[in-house]
Amino acid sequence: MSIALAFVGVSILGTWGIATIALIVGGIILIVAPGDAETVSSGLGTGIFLLIAGLVSGGLMQIVAAPLLGIDPPLPVKAKSIIPHERMTAWASAGPLRAFPDGVATEVRLRSLRVAIVREGEEARALTALCPHARLPLASFPGAPIRPEPVRDGCVMCPFHGARFETTTGKAVRQPFSSEFNAAHPLLGRLQSKLFFWNMGAEDIQTYPVRIENDEIMVGLPR
Repeated sequence: MSIALAFVGVSILGTWGIATIALIVGGIILIVAPGDAETVSSGLGTGIFLLIAGLVSGGLMQIVAAPLLGIDPPLPVKAKSIIPHERMTAWASAGPLRAFPDGVATEVRLRSLRVAIVREGEEARALTALCPHARLPLASFPGAPIRPEPVRDGCVMCPFHGARFETTTGKAVRQPFSSEFNAAHPLLGRLQSKLFFWNMGAEDIQTYPVRIENDEIMVGLPR
């Protein structure tokens, strides 16, 4: 991506984001403190309108402007698009087993595919790097303050909205914005759930066959 395109993307996303936040904050203020008694109804109505407009704007911003920064639009990925392992016969090396941290998702690029490698001791699993809920990376973004979550009970968790998936089967065992996640992450959970009111579920995630050869992680990809 060129520097000019990145600048345009950041400018659009930043301006749009500020406007969206202003709409949401303005709406909340008018709802909580609509004004004097004679204009309460009109203030409340305006506040509700601004709040809805801000939420809609936030959703559209992520879908339209995010691709300018090379970010996938937050659209759900359906389980029907999952490719069975028997069709994954193009093997590619993801790197030495010891190069991957134990118990946390690490993203690699294999033949143009974004793949998350999860090392668990002497074994490794491979999943698509993007959560099927909103196409956000399981390993987070490089340098971002949001860090990838450690594997727990054989499951990897999306650090953005809390969906959990079995590393072996890809089965979704917990949906985004669960009460547990929202309580621990007020901004990413409780607030974001309002922006994603149109997309509150996650289907199973794509997994890839893995074998270890000479301490090298080999991942089966579709031909």
